[in-house]
Amino acid sequence: MSAVALGIGTAMVYPALIASVSDHAHPAWRANALGTYRFWRDIGYAAGALLAGLLADAFGLNATVIAAAVLTAASGLLAARWITEPSH
Repeated sequence: MSAVALGIGTAMVYPALIASVSDHAHPAWRANALGTYRFWRDIGYAAGALLAGLLADAFGLNATVIAAAVLTAASGLLAARWITEPSH
């Protein structure tokens, strides 16, 4: 059930993130913006997995889940504060 919930959540968020990057990028550099976004997103997947493993070894699984929740909430709050509507 957790994997299903994760899949549904990802399916809802992923297109919105790509659309946000596309909306904020000028058409002339949209491909570069999407490539940059995907590069850093993929680096985050790899680095996040490694850091989560280190945190789990050092502090346990509960601390790792809490750290992931705090980082996710913080990134959402920062995005809500700094991302504005595109002016087209």
